[in-house]
Amino acid sequence: MRYAFEHLSLIQEALKRSPLGLITDVDGTISEIAPTPQAARVSPSCRRYLKALLSQLALVAAISGRPVAQVRDMVGIRGMVYIGNHGLERETKNHTELPHRVRDYLGIMKSVTKELSPLCSMPGVSIENKGVTVTIHYRLSPEPQTAEREILNFVKALAQAKDLGVIRGKMGINLLPPVEINKGTATLDLIREYHLQGGLYLGDDLTDIDAFVAIHTSARELNFQGLVIGITGSEMPAKLAAEADFTLKGVSDVARFLKWLTQNVPRLS
Repeated sequence: MRYAFEHLSLIQEALKRSPLGLITDVDGTISEIAPTPQAARVSPSCRRYLKALLSQLALVAAISGRPVAQVRDMVGIRGMVYIGNHGLERETKNHTELPHRVRDYLGIMKSVTKELSPLCSMPGVSIENKGVTVTIHYRLSPEPQTAEREILNFVKALAQAKDLGVIRGKMGINLLPPVEINKGTATLDLIREYHLQGGLYLGDDLTDIDAFVAIHTSARELNFQGLVIGITGSEMPAKLAAEADFTLKGVSDVARFLKWLTQNVPRLS
């Protein structure tokens, strides 16, 4: 793994492209992982530098597995683009935009949440209905490996869940509609919409791999040069590290990197 601060000259070359964009994951990237989703807070330093970069970049976006309204409220920077539920939701002019083909899953996810309720009897397990997705959290479980196994077996036995996508996150199991929409497709949409020729993507979880691949694909198929930076930590998936161009060491390092960007990216003309 190449540590970003040891290869700043290479990264600086990519920053010469224009228009240039920055897309960042939230939890584990600009916010420390917390015991519960409600307890997480975006680093004040990250927020300050992201806000500064709005006047220097064509696009500054946050993308997360959280509902998009929650992402907006958590980051709290006017002018940023917010994408939630792993690419399924986008905030547009103060309302949530959902693709037509996923709207039918709002009712399905509500029913699935009810069917999953027996899992809440397990210590440290909770269920979060996020509209078009559902996450089963087990970070507070005294035996997380056992909890994960039992959760996956329970989900596998549910009739309503058999067609849903199942993605393991950091101490959580995500249930998603079976559609070809993810952080990768959302990233490609942003590259095209903002006519980006260069960009950076920061992420720390398995669902960010789709975005990593999208950035690399765009480098081959579009007039685009992008770099992906994996945020390391005790729970960083090995597969993510293998896909990353460079790494940073946790949220505090991300803040330091964002500060460096503010000092090395020219203002928009």
